[in-house]
Amino acid sequence: MSDNTVVKAAKNVVESGEGVARNIWLAGLGLYSRSLEEAQQLNDKTNQLFDELVERGKEVEVQAKECIGRNSEKASEEVEAGMNDLFYRLSGVDREKLERMDEKIDKLTHAVEKLAAAE
Repeated sequence: MSDNTVVKAAKNVVESGEGVARNIWLAGLGLYSRSLEEAQQLNDKTNQLFDELVERGKEVEVQAKECIGRNSEKASEEVEAGMNDLFYRLSGVDREKLERMDEKIDKLTHAVEKLAAAE
């Protein structure tokens, strides 16, 4: 081989190495760009999914509040009925009758006050 051929071969190796290095660099940039795009798409999907879950949560919350309200009313009625039953068993007086008596006493008190004021 002549010196000229060796120099040409060396230049080809260097140019080839520069081409490979440039291609590696460009591949790295391409990978970075693609990663950013996929991350943005994933972020968009995540935000969309989160928003959908929030909307579903609002619907479930309304249903849960209605269910809790119904159960709370029912529980209150059952507790009040139990208390009335216990009160009746302990005192022998029906609570509804007692409440009606209270109303009558209030009316009588008011009528007596009117008569006292008229004198």
